[in-house]
Amino acid sequence: MADTNIAGFVDDLNNLPNVISSISQTKVWAKESIDKNQLIYFVGMGSSYYAAQDVARQLRNNGYLAVTEIASAITPKSFPENSLVIAISASGNSVEVIKFLENLPANTHAIALTREANSKITKLVKEVLILPIKAETGGVSTWSYRATLIALFQLLEKLGIAPSVKESCLSAQKQLQKLLDSKNQWLESFMNLTTSDSGIWLMSPAERSGSALQGALMFREGPRIKADGCETGDWSHVDVYLTKSLDYKALMFTGSNWDQQAIEWLVNRNSSFGSIGSYSKGNIASINIEDGDTLFKLLTELLIPELMSANLWSKQ
Repeated sequence: MADTNIAGFVDDLNNLPNVISSISQTKVWAKESIDKNQLIYFVGMGSSYYAAQDVARQLRNNGYLAVTEIASAITPKSFPENSLVIAISASGNSVEVIKFLENLPANTHAIALTREANSKITKLVKEVLILPIKAETGGVSTWSYRATLIALFQLLEKLGIAPSVKESCLSAQKQLQKLLDSKNQWLESFMNLTTSDSGIWLMSPAERSGSALQGALMFREGPRIKADGCETGDWSHVDVYLTKSLDYKALMFTGSNWDQQAIEWLVNRNSSFGSIGSYSKGNIASINIEDGDTLFKLLTELLIPELMSANLWSKQ
């Protein structure tokens, strides 16, 4: 766990457009191909795990055998022949990832995805892929989360599943800069969603589950307020109950087929919510994010809760 600081966090956010541009210039994913009958097994903790879930889902949607496991789970005793284990740890020192790899069957092909070439994780695998970033100055995983996404989407691009990662990053760089330049015009309305003692509740489509999970982490890791993330469709089955008993304030990343269902519940329960995306109908705050591919959205929309978190943190 890194030491965190608000000044560094703000600097990291302001540097995001340049960081995204820099990362996109490097081809991290070096493997030539993956067979559709080959099991791809992603493992990580926290932000690494969040990023991998969205990529694994895209692989499954296109006929590949891909799963994501949290590294603190028990390491499987065996894997199907020709399996590929991709262990993700930006620092290379996540103790759970290290333990997972130490218990891998000897004949398993494991790849490490990390920014630290000499970290312990790299000694436990057969192949190392380096994320082209340095550690965040604020100690919060703003750069490493996005770098992980970019690296894994390079795999999707190589398999013909995702469009040009470079083009997605170029569009994201422009959108991030636009959001940073205009934050004085929209941020204050979103801060009205952070006034409840009950915390803030985020939701996003299954295809971009990392936005809600990572966004909630920003509130917990920075200003240390109550926050959690949920998938939009599932929200109506697992989180909607809280709207009846709490001063419930929600932040919705739009684009799910189930947005309207959640909105109807929120409106009927007189709950406050803000929306982020090209479909923006929050009753407290709304901001439009230009439409684009999945990677573009994942790289850009998260900036709203990040800036909200920074604003709260700076006032403490």
